[in-house]
Amino acid sequence: MTFLLNNPEETVLLGGILANAMLSSPVRCLYLRAPLGGGKTTLTRGFAAAMPGGEFAEVASPSFTLCNEYPTNPRIIHADLYRLPEGSMLPEEIEDAMEDEAFLVLEWPEHLRESAMHSVRLELCLEPCSRSGSKYLDKENKTCETVRAAALCAYGKTAEELLNKLWPELFLRFG
Repeated sequence: MTFLLNNPEETVLLGGILANAMLSSPVRCLYLRAPLGGGKTTLTRGFAAAMPGGEFAEVASPSFTLCNEYPTNPRIIHADLYRLPEGSMLPEEIEDAMEDEAFLVLEWPEHLRESAMHSVRLELCLEPCSRSGSKYLDKENKTCETVRAAALCAYGKTAEELLNKLWPELFLRFG
């Protein structure tokens, strides 16, 4: 399923929609693929804000810390594998944090080896694409004036069911 996000506010909105849907689902992993500055942390900000306790979450990129935890209920583990070599395993501290039904929002999953990827997950790819009149992707740095093409995929039966349930709302909002 592919659609356009016209501005950072729509990226935050999509994060909230995904969080609300995943709260009532056994799907606990959301993998985010995008280039640097492509909206991964912006989407995570919307995801965290939609969770119970999200008003206390100060969402920041975990590029230098590898992993941030947010005080939501359930907790969100926000990890960034950018600095890991390709073909890595998921770091043990992230695996341990997942044992209590926490949500994992994982940036740069392409650095994981295939066998280390969770078999049940949603995966979102955000790709910049030019369009006249669009807003900056990264409001702070104003790095590029584009919109995002968002492609959402499901892995595993419960994730496919969740995506099928989400389709009408996503089509109405971003169709």
